[in-house]
Amino acid sequence: MSDDSTPRREATGSALSRRRFHRATAAAALGAFAAPAVVRGRNLNERLAIACIGVGGRGASNLADVASEDVVALCDVYDGAVARAAEAHPKARKFKDFRKLFDDLKGYDAVVVSTTEHTHAFATLPALQLGKHVYCEKPLTHDVWEARRIREADRKSVV
Repeated sequence: MSDDSTPRREATGSALSRRRFHRATAAAALGAFAAPAVVRGRNLNERLAIACIGVGGRGASNLADVASEDVVALCDVYDGAVARAAEAHPKARKFKDFRKLFDDLKGYDAVVVSTTEHTHAFATLPALQLGKHVYCEKPLTHDVWEARRIREADRKSVV
């Protein structure tokens, strides 16, 4: 039996139901997570300008993985590897020494490091110091000292 004497809320638009509360909370959370990407993005449909260090062997595979982006620089000590990579990316600048690559700061957004293991830190460190995004094959460093230097550079590069 129901008691007709208890007042009931009318189903009006002003009452906040549990379902409306959850919808509003979910929408606010989604907006909070999406807003930083929209605010930071110059043009969210723009492709990244990527410099690849080490484009032969494993580096060729990494280069193929980022081929949908704008590959603007190719670097390898072996001229044959650079020549093969340049066939797929003819507009990319070619380098033999990765230190020369870091002279042009505005030419690229990110760096892919696929060099031999003992040179990973030496190619990664200058890129981080210049504020570039870096993908590096493992192992990142050869010893603890290099790891600490990379960690310090990474902390300083985060805005």
